[in-house]
Amino acid sequence: AMDEVHRRNISSMFMPMVDPVNPCLVLFIRRENIVQDTINQLQKQGCADFKKPLKVVILGEEALDGGGVRKEFFMLLLREILDPKFGMFKYYEESRLLWFSDQILDEDTTMFHLIGLVCGLAIYNATIIDLHFPQALFKKLLKREVTLDDLTDLDPSLGRSLKQLQEFEDGAVEETFGLTFQISRLYFDEVKSHDLVPNGANIPVTNDNRKEYVSAYIDFIFNRSVEQQFNAFSEGFHRVCGGTVLELFHPQELQAMVVGNENYDWEELEKNAQYKGEYEGGRHKTITFFWEVFRELNLEQKKKFLLFLTGSDRIPILGMKAVKIYIQPVGGGEDYLPVGHTCFNLLDLPKYNTKEKLREKLLIAIEHTTGFGLV
Repeated sequence: AMDEVHRRNISSMFMPMVDPVNPCLVLFIRRENIVQDTINQLQKQGCADFKKPLKVVILGEEALDGGGVRKEFFMLLLREILDPKFGMFKYYEESRLLWFSDQILDEDTTMFHLIGLVCGLAIYNATIIDLHFPQALFKKLLKREVTLDDLTDLDPSLGRSLKQLQEFEDGAVEETFGLTFQISRLYFDEVKSHDLVPNGANIPVTNDNRKEYVSAYIDFIFNRSVEQQFNAFSEGFHRVCGGTVLELFHPQELQAMVVGNENYDWEELEKNAQYKGEYEGGRHKTITFFWEVFRELNLEQKKKFLLFLTGSDRIPILGMKAVKIYIQPVGGGEDYLPVGHTCFNLLDLPKYNTKEKLREKLLIAIEHTTGFGLV
């Protein structure tokens, strides 16, 4: 796409009537209107434009996008879109995962299309995003069949119940469970019934057809009930990432491209760290205290630090070597907490005089941070 732009721009030098084209996909965004600004501008782009590197300009701010502004854009946009006020996704508390809501008020699926585009753009621009979808989403994007294991990942209690039905050995399934091929779902505070097959309310679940019941249930949750929503998402995703290369991925690989993985190498994180100002060279006593404290943290605390500093507790598919953090001194004294600038992986670290004080303040910062900790 960039080569094509360069060829066109060279041609425009000899053809004054042809305007030059930007080699990047540039979005001009207002913080207070980030969702609508993004929709309006992405709707005007062609497929070739989505193949260009993404640059984001936040209007009224001077920062140039060397990657940090783009990362902040993804985080701010997704935080807004996934807000419960939109009601686009259902949150499953037991698994802490999201799935498309079947309770949409109208037929407009623009927002689902937008999120698909955003996921595709994140992959294309090597930015991992904090998107808590089950692996079933990535199976469906690759046209792979979802299974009972996928449903169990999303809704463990329901998955266990269906597995118990499937493995029931007594033989008296109809008498024991009393089910039919109809299920009830809460829809805007009103219970509604859905037939899993035609005339499902009049078809009892028996020992002979229980596997068909489980398959129909899985199909309803992952396919039938959210068909419009997923199709819009998939269309947006494939506008950026569609093609034969995508077919080479396994679902877990595609998932890792979007949300990262958990192949942590903490020594690599420490080795790649860079320091600013008085901390340059990494020999300042506060830096020594910091890494001594960090090494003593347990795994969950280290993941919370990663979330606090980078906006995600997962790492890019290329591994920890792709995560570069920056640490700089700040004034204010020992009473101040460390501050994480997530869009730049930048840690403001006050100059603490003791290791104990640094541990105390760091733990407060990482344990009580909310959202992305944007500053």
